[in-house]
Amino acid sequence: MAENREDLTKRFAEVLETLSPARKKELYEHLKSISPEEREKTMQLFVDRYEALHPGGVTLEPVEEPERRPVRTRKKLKKSVVNAIRAFIAIVIIAVLALLAFFNKDKLMNLIPEASEPSASAVETRQAEETAPVETTEAAPTETPTPTPSPAPTNVPLADNAPDLTGLKVVIDPGHQAQTSEEMELCAEWLSIEKPRCTTGTTGVVTGVNEYDLTLQYALVLKDYLEQCGAEVILTRDTSDIDLSNQERAAIAVDNGADLFLRLHADAANDPVTSGVRVYVPDTGSYTYQSTAWGDELAGLIAEAEGFGYEDTRSTYLYTGLNYANTIPSFQICLGFLSNSDDEAVLTDEENTVAVAEAVSVFCADFIV
Repeated sequence: MAENREDLTKRFAEVLETLSPARKKELYEHLKSISPEEREKTMQLFVDRYEALHPGGVTLEPVEEPERRPVRTRKKLKKSVVNAIRAFIAIVIIAVLALLAFFNKDKLMNLIPEASEPSASAVETRQAEETAPVETTEAAPTETPTPTPSPAPTNVPLADNAPDLTGLKVVIDPGHQAQTSEEMELCAEWLSIEKPRCTTGTTGVVTGVNEYDLTLQYALVLKDYLEQCGAEVILTRDTSDIDLSNQERAAIAVDNGADLFLRLHADAANDPVTSGVRVYVPDTGSYTYQSTAWGDELAGLIAEAEGFGYEDTRSTYLYTGLNYANTIPSFQICLGFLSNSDDEAVLTDEENTVAVAEAVSVFCADFIV
């Protein structure tokens, strides 16, 4: 008989700990490629099979004891001596080559081309790894200026047909922050995958605008617009100088009883032609079946306002902020691609922030009870 979801998740996590890293990775890849219903069936089947083979309970894979060294014979000792001589010769050759490289390093450096700027990585794995700064004793590091809060807009012009959103509570999360957090957190309660608590995001290919600054500006305009429509709006942050994890951002929405949780992002892709609006929703939770249709409506409204195209809404477990807020309608909005110069030109236009706010307000009207 199938277990309830909580027990199944717990048992599945226990069984996972018995697997090798390679097998665990293979299983994760399979689970994320199937639907939530198929995933739960697969987890149940996996637990059932394991318990059938191990009736005594979960046991960790045995650690193989190192082989005992046999007593060396004279023949093996002779072979060891030959190998040692060969190793010594190899070390001498490497040392000579190293010395030659050191005394000719200027010539060698001239042969190395200058490194080009790396292209932005695709967000669907939104796990862009941050490179730690390299310490140097040659010069004192340049002091990073402290980010200051963006000025909050007031009296953003309302459209003539702006909806009445009285009674609606919306939490808006401007994606990212000025400094990447070095700490890790679980991507979801039912996964053992860890990700950075929060990152800086991407930058524009032409203007160099930071994603964390751009999303904050859109959030401030959207907050003012929705409040003028009568909604209660809470921002997870109103400055970029903050250290706020994705779990904590989701908790702000859940703890405040939000009717809607809107996460604002821009995106980046290796292909500079990639363009348009995307919406991501959690593939688990209270609104799994409605979320995709809602996401399509939201993406269509924003794409029309910006003059972009849009793809189908993507149901995923990749985003921590969605996974921990899956008890309320939660949406992660990719407003466009900063790796595309045409998208960037639109996203950095102040008029576009108001157009997006108008579009989102129309979507919010569907959630008035």
